[in-house]
Amino acid sequence: MALTTEQSQTRFLAIVLPTLTLCTHTLLALSFLLPGADLDRAFLSVIYNVMAGSASILGLVGAIKLIPKLVSAFTTLHTVTLSFVTVALLTLVLPVDLRLVNPMIPSYRVDGSSICRDIDAGFGWDEEWLQACSKSLGAIKFAIASLGLVLLVAQWWALVNVRRWGKELRSLRRGQRDVENTGIPKRKDDAVMDDKTG
Repeated sequence: MALTTEQSQTRFLAIVLPTLTLCTHTLLALSFLLPGADLDRAFLSVIYNVMAGSASILGLVGAIKLIPKLVSAFTTLHTVTLSFVTVALLTLVLPVDLRLVNPMIPSYRVDGSSICRDIDAGFGWDEEWLQACSKSLGAIKFAIASLGLVLLVAQWWALVNVRRWGKELRSLRRGQRDVENTGIPKRKDDAVMDDKTG
């Protein structure tokens, strides 16, 4: 199957995205083997990461061998995964409580002043230092959240492009099958029917 230049570039993206998600989910699944990991709480996370890694393998094989159904399976599961990650990140960043939108995702708040007070407990810094520490932690939190949002937008962009490429690939396959089907010679019975009807 001949691909255009744009389709070849999107195919490269369709190979890179599942490769990166496979690496990510493999590392997350293996992170529970580290010392100090809570194995009782790890079961569902490991199952999830194995499923997401398997979908990434399907997407990678689909992109390499140009199989639209495998690409579609990957993009569907990755859309669900990315939706949960988006809500989780927005829960951390936005001052609004999003547990009503998705009660499955816990809401965490990073309190800079309490972290600075914990640091201060051993050193006896003054109030001015505590305010500077709180501002610094706020700036770090904002920078990390901004970077996370930029990476999240990049993943959504890549996912939408890979999904569109998978649909184009599916329509190319259908078009190729239609061309092949129109070239099928008629059977003898069809020729007799054509002679009788007209």
